[in-house]
Amino acid sequence: MTKKILQIVTNNPEIYWTPEHPYGVVTVDGSPLDVLDRTEELLQQNWRLLSAPLPPNVPIMRGPYRSLVIEESENQFDAAGIIATQKARERYKMERQNDVKEPNPDFAEIDRQMLLRALDAITQLI
Repeated sequence: MTKKILQIVTNNPEIYWTPEHPYGVVTVDGSPLDVLDRTEELLQQNWRLLSAPLPPNVPIMRGPYRSLVIEESENQFDAAGIIATQKARERYKMERQNDVKEPNPDFAEIDRQMLLRALDAITQLI
């Protein structure tokens, strides 16, 4: 079985390549909505969404950071991933109308920990 190529799409400044997690990192300037936009673009260019586009709860959704995992795909389009990112975008817009949090090291760490858990789960399946 060939090893899948994984990438992380993120706006979190605390996410970068490390020997422990040697995945490509696509850095996005902007909000979590910009991360969803960039991810959706990649899902139309032979990438497939592996992690959930929405965080597990509303307070984190109102935070300034989001990191998603994608993998190289043989298919040009990931229709399910595109639909998931579109639905996530709608939910983000609704939840982020009020009480959006300013950048804070705690939010960066929460996003990093969620990403690490997702990567651990994904790599166990590969």
